[in-house]
Amino acid sequence: MKSFAMMLVLAVIAAATAHADDTPKSVALVRAMRTDEVAVANAKFAFLSGNLVERYGKTSKACVKRVPYADFTAGWARVVESVLTPPEIDTSLAFYQSEPGVKYVEGLLRRMRARQGKDSALPEVPGTEDISAPQLAKISEFTSTDVGRKVMGKDLSLSPAAVTFGREMTEQIARKCGGK
Repeated sequence: MKSFAMMLVLAVIAAATAHADDTPKSVALVRAMRTDEVAVANAKFAFLSGNLVERYGKTSKACVKRVPYADFTAGWARVVESVLTPPEIDTSLAFYQSEPGVKYVEGLLRRMRARQGKDSALPEVPGTEDISAPQLAKISEFTSTDVGRKVMGKDLSLSPAAVTFGREMTEQIARKCGGK
């Protein structure tokens, strides 16, 4: 019995390890860019502020507040895959996982949260924006590349796939939380 239990534990560990290695790079990029968090937080903010009542009807604020961004990570990864090539995903992932890339995303989240005010559904990012000159140079270097312009410009965020998925995400939240 002990050997069976040990085999079961090892199988679970092996499956978890294999699953972690199978995570598509597009999912890793979405998480590094925090696209899923930003999109869900902005949708939540729109519902909670009443901006979507006419379109989707009344929703439960408590339900909207509980909607997890992770429900939409895979969908945003498919959007990334529809716009970027595998080498572009690799290049973008390398940037967004680097210290300058992380600081860029954190700064973006801080600024967006400040604009939305106390009702923001964006996560609070501790600390202050402190980007060194070399880090700023790396950010500038990435943003001036074709892939950087594609990711940070409108190619990704306003692609047909992104617009369609954003609409589907909003409708799914409305259905889940009592809207039309």
